[in-house]
Order: sequence, then structure tokens, then C-alpha cells
Amino acid sequence: MTRTIILFASLFFVALTSGGAFVVCLAYNPSGMSAAFYVETMQHAIGVMAPLAVVLNLGLFFTIVSAVLARHDRLSFYLLIASSICIMAAVLVTVFGNWPINNQIITWSINSPPSNWTELRDQWWRFHVARAVIVIAALSFQILASLLRRNVSKQGPMKSQ
Repeated sequence: MTRTIILFASLFFVALTSGGAFVVCLAYNPSGMSAAFYVETMQHAIGVMAPLAVVLNLGLFFTIVSAVLARHDRLSFYLLIASSICIMAAVLVTVFGNWPINNQIITWSINSPPSNWTELRDQWWRFHVARAVIVIAALSFQILASLLRRNVSKQGPMKSQ
């Protein structure tokens, strides 16, 4: 039962994260945005989407715990390890890619962004798309681990749940 609850929490937080990343891909694609609209939109998004960082880290924590609990079910274990690696990669992309640019964007004037704002915008977008693909892959691994999971004891396979 503990394994099921932890796996549910893992799926829940990773699904929230990947859903958030997907929505950002749809709603915040910067192509065609004016400088003022882009800066205002991003400054708002940086503030309201900050909790996604906590959600991503909760997803990582519960995924690692799920992997440990699935260690006797090789397929689920490896899928959850793959998901954990993807989530760690997404954290690294966020911390070293998106956040440094966010820290610059938040200081920009809506009416006069810096001359290199399009370069930073495009760089941020590439980091975000990479992060979105990575967290969607993490979710896919978790879904597979859930669908293919078996309840396995140290003595061998037991009845599948």
C-alpha cells in the first residue's frame, strides 16, 4: 500500500509539472510578441509560476522514493530511475538555464527592455522547450512504470495488483 501511495504522489507532482510546462509551451510562445507584451507577460509568469519549482522537486523526491520501493520489480525500478534522471535534468535546465534569464527579465522595464532582449527571449524559450520535453518524458516513464508494475517480494513474484 505504501508503494502505491508514494507512486501516486510521484505521478501527481510530475503530471502537474509536465502539464504546467505544456501550458507554457502553448500560451507563452514568444514568436510574434512585441517587446512590451513579452516583458509584461514574462514578469507576470515568473511570479505566478514560481511554485512549479517546488512541485518539480516534490516530483523528484517521490519518484526517487518510488524507485527505491520498486527495487524488486526490475522494469518499474528502471523506468522510475529513468524518470528520476529526467527530472534531475529538468531541475538543472531550470536552475542553470531559465532562472538566470528570469532574474534578468524581472528587472527589465516594460517600455525599454535591453537591446539583446530577443536573444535572451530565444535562449529562454530553447531552455523551456527542452525542459518541457524532459518532464513529459519523465511522466511517460512513470506512466509505464505504473502500468507495468508488479508487486514483487524478495522471495519472487506475487499476485499482480
